[in-house]
Amino acid sequence: MKQPVFALIDCNNFFVSCMRVFRPDLKDRPVVALSSNDGCVVARSNEAKALGIPMGAPVFKWRQFFKSNNVMQFSGNFELYGDMSRRIVGICTSITPHTEVYSVDESFLDLSELNISNLTTWGQEVKKRIMQWTGIPVSIGIAGSKTLAKLASERAKKDNKHRGVLDLYSLNKKERRPFLDETPIKDVWGIGWRLTPKLQAEQLFTASHVADLLPRY
Repeated sequence: MKQPVFALIDCNNFFVSCMRVFRPDLKDRPVVALSSNDGCVVARSNEAKALGIPMGAPVFKWRQFFKSNNVMQFSGNFELYGDMSRRIVGICTSITPHTEVYSVDESFLDLSELNISNLTTWGQEVKKRIMQWTGIPVSIGIAGSKTLAKLASERAKKDNKHRGVLDLYSLNKKERRPFLDETPIKDVWGIGWRLTPKLQAEQLFTASHVADLLPRY
């Protein structure tokens, strides 16, 4: 029986990226996408994040800040987001029918039955294909579990040296360890802020501490 291997395709700043497909002049500018009633921020470009704009920022409190810092604002266009999401899912299912749509901007691909000689090269090719066909940048994390694939995609998104793709599956346990050591327990998929205090009280502070309790990691 083949070992499980998953890839998480995660769209970068998805709602903002959808707008930039049709407004290339927005590249490198701070942009925020708003909720359906324009009440709060639901997506931010990297430039907007660098300005310190938090997710969920109430627009009425930040209106002057947006104006002073030339932050572009767009009302939610959920029809557009849904259409772009379906296009990306279509690409994923053309790669493997074993695709699980986790959210509008994330899909897990089960690669167990595919004959892939180099997972990083494969990931870069998929990333390039999605960009060429949709204009949406993605990050790809590859690992032996969905939790680790999620961790890998987040690291691939934040650390430019990975060029948007991080393969943890091909690493041995010792090589994976630094990535787990550097991931706070609050950032582990499925834990979040609610469970974090309880786990920290049990002296569990990083993804490594959780992994040590689960031998298959």
